[in-house]
Amino acid sequence: MFGILVYLYFLFIGYAYSCYVFKEKDVYFRGWMGGIFAHAVLMMGIVVPSIFCGFTYLSHIILTALSALVLLYLIKKSGWGRFRALLCSVTGESTEGLPKEKAKKKGNVSAAGESCMDWKILVFLILPITLIIAALMTNHILAPYSGGGYASGQSTYGDLQMHLGFITSIAEQGAFPPNYVFLSGYKMNYPFFVDMLSSSLYLFGTPLRWAVLIPSYVMSFLLVGGLYFLAYKVTNRKGAAVLATVFFFFCGCFGFSYFFEGAKADSTAFTRIFTEYYQTPTNLNDSNIRWSNTICDMIIPQRTTMAGWLMFMPALWLLLDAVKSKSRKMYITLGLLAGCMPMIHTHSFLGLGMICAVMFFMYLIGEKNKKEYVINWVIFGGIVAVMAAPQLFYWTFRQTSGNESFLNFQFNWVNHNDPYLWFYLKNWGITALFAAPAVWKASRDNKKLLAGCLFIFAAAEFVLFQPNEYDNNKLFYIVYMILLMVVCDWFMYMWDALKNVKGRAYLGAAVVTAGTLSGALTIIREFRSGAQYRIYDEDDIAMAEYIKENTPADAVFLTSSDHLNPVASLAGRSIYVGSSLYVYFHGLGDEYYERESAMEEAYGGSYENLTEFCRENGIDYVYIGSNERNNSEIDINADITDRLELVHSEGEEAIYKVM
Repeated sequence: MFGILVYLYFLFIGYAYSCYVFKEKDVYFRGWMGGIFAHAVLMMGIVVPSIFCGFTYLSHIILTALSALVLLYLIKKSGWGRFRALLCSVTGESTEGLPKEKAKKKGNVSAAGESCMDWKILVFLILPITLIIAALMTNHILAPYSGGGYASGQSTYGDLQMHLGFITSIAEQGAFPPNYVFLSGYKMNYPFFVDMLSSSLYLFGTPLRWAVLIPSYVMSFLLVGGLYFLAYKVTNRKGAAVLATVFFFFCGCFGFSYFFEGAKADSTAFTRIFTEYYQTPTNLNDSNIRWSNTICDMIIPQRTTMAGWLMFMPALWLLLDAVKSKSRKMYITLGLLAGCMPMIHTHSFLGLGMICAVMFFMYLIGEKNKKEYVINWVIFGGIVAVMAAPQLFYWTFRQTSGNESFLNFQFNWVNHNDPYLWFYLKNWGITALFAAPAVWKASRDNKKLLAGCLFIFAAAEFVLFQPNEYDNNKLFYIVYMILLMVVCDWFMYMWDALKNVKGRAYLGAAVVTAGTLSGALTIIREFRSGAQYRIYDEDDIAMAEYIKENTPADAVFLTSSDHLNPVASLAGRSIYVGSSLYVYFHGLGDEYYERESAMEEAYGGSYENLTEFCRENGIDYVYIGSNERNNSEIDINADITDRLELVHSEGEEAIYKVM
C-alpha cells in the first residue's frame, strides 16, 4: 500500500510542475503533461541518489525531498494563492478579454476559449481504449491461473519474464547500476528505467503483480491521451485527431483479406484467428504480414516501447510548439524530457534525435532571427547532452561498442518475399494506400516533420540497429504514427469536400473498417488468450518466496536457461545464464552459447566437477526443478543431488547449497 502512496505523491508532484510550466493550458493538457513529468521524475530522478546510496529506501527519501523542494520553489516564485488557483482550476488561465491575435497563441486553447480536448473525447475515446488496454494487461500479467499459480496471455508469454526479472532484481539486490540478472557478473545495459519505476513500488511493499499493473494502467491512459494531443498538434482538427487515435491503437493491415480468402476453401480458416497461437491478421509471417497491432504486440508485452512512446509523444509536441512559438521555456522543457529518454527507450530517443536534426535545418532556412533561434537549440542540445551522455556512454555504448551484433547494414527490413512497395502497402494498410495524396496536401510545417520521418525510415531500412532485425520496427512505428496523422488530416479534408456526395457515410465506414478490422480481430484473440498459459505453478511461487527470505540478495544460482525462471523473475536473484530470448538478443550471444554449454556439462558432471565449476564462477546455489529435469540437453547426475546440501524443496523444485 505504501508503494502506491509513493506513486500517487509523484503523480501530484508532476501535475504541480505541469501547472507551473503550462499555466495557460486546460486541465486535460496539464493532467497529461503532469503524468509525463511524474514518470520522468520517478524514472530519471532516482538515478543520482541511487548512485550514492544504492536503490534503497534512502535514495527514494532523498528524491522525495528534492522534488518537494523544487515544488516549494515554484510555489514561492508564483505566489501561493496563484499556484493554488492553478492546481484547482479546470480551464487554466482564461483567454476572455484578450485580443484575438494574442488569444490564438494560447496553445491548445483557441481564441474562443475552446480546448482541443473535452469531456466527450475523454469519455468516449480516451477511456474506452485505455480500458481495453487495461483489460488485456489484467489477464496477461501474472494473472491467477485456474489450476493455481500465475498465467499470462499469448503476447506476454516471452517478454514478461524478462521485465519481471529486472523489476525484482533491482529492488531485491539494491545495487546501482543494476546487475544483469540473466547473466551473472554483467551489469545491466538494456533500457531499464521503466522497470525501475515498478521496482520502486515493489520496494515499498506493493505486490509484484500490482507493481507492474498500476503504473501500466496510468501510462496507458497517458499514452492514449498523448496520441490524441499530438495528433491534434499535427492536424489542428479534432476529427482528424480522433480518427488517428482509433487507427493507431486498432492498427493492423490488410491481413484480414488472407483469412477471408482462406475461408472460401476452409471454413475453419477464420475461426483460427481466435483459437491458435499467433494466427491473427497482424501476425502472419508465412504471408509476410509483419505489422503487429500496437496494443497487443507493442504496448502489452514491451514495457520499454510503451514508456518510450509515453515520452516521445510529449517530446515531439514540445518540439513542434517550440519551433513555432520560439519559446525558450518550451526548448528547456523539451531538453529535460528528451534527456531522460536513452535508458527509457533508446529507439524512441534515436527517432526523436533524427527528427530534431532535420527540423533544425528546415526551420533555420526561413528563420529571420537566426541568432536567437540557434541559441534556443544550443540550450536544448546542451541540456540533452548533460542528461543523456552519461546514460549513453555508461550503458548504451558499452553494449554496442565493438559488438558485431549491433549496427549492421541490411536493406529492406524483414521483407524477404514481396515487391518492395507491395510489402508496405499490405502491412501499413490505408496509411500506405493514401500516403501520396495526404503528403501532397500536407501543410508546409507537416512536410518538414515528414522530412524528419523520411530520415528515420531510410535509416531503419538500411541499418540494423540490434541483433533482432524485427526490432527496427520500433523506428518504423514512429514514422507510421506521424504519417497516419497526416493521412487522417487528409481524410477529414476529403470528408468535408464530399459533403454533398451521396454515400459519403458508407465510404467513410469502409475506410474505418479497412483500417481497424485486422487490429480489432487481433485484440479479440489476445483477450481470449488471457490467463491461458501457466508460467509459474504454486511450487515455483513458494520457492521464490523462500529464496527472497532466506538467501543473500547478491547470491548467484545455477539454473537451466529456460525463460520461465522463478529464481530470476520472481525472486530477483542473478543466475549463471538465462534464456537466449534475452541474453542473445541483448548482444551477448557469444557469452550465452559458451555459458549454456558449460551449464549443461556442469549438471551432468561429477560432484567434484560441479562444485569446482561453481566456485570458479561465483555460483552459490544449484537449482533443480521441473525445467532442469525436462530439458533434454541436461542430464542431471544423481551423485550431485546425493552429495550436495539440500537447502529447501517444494514439490519438484529443490535448492542445493554449494559448500
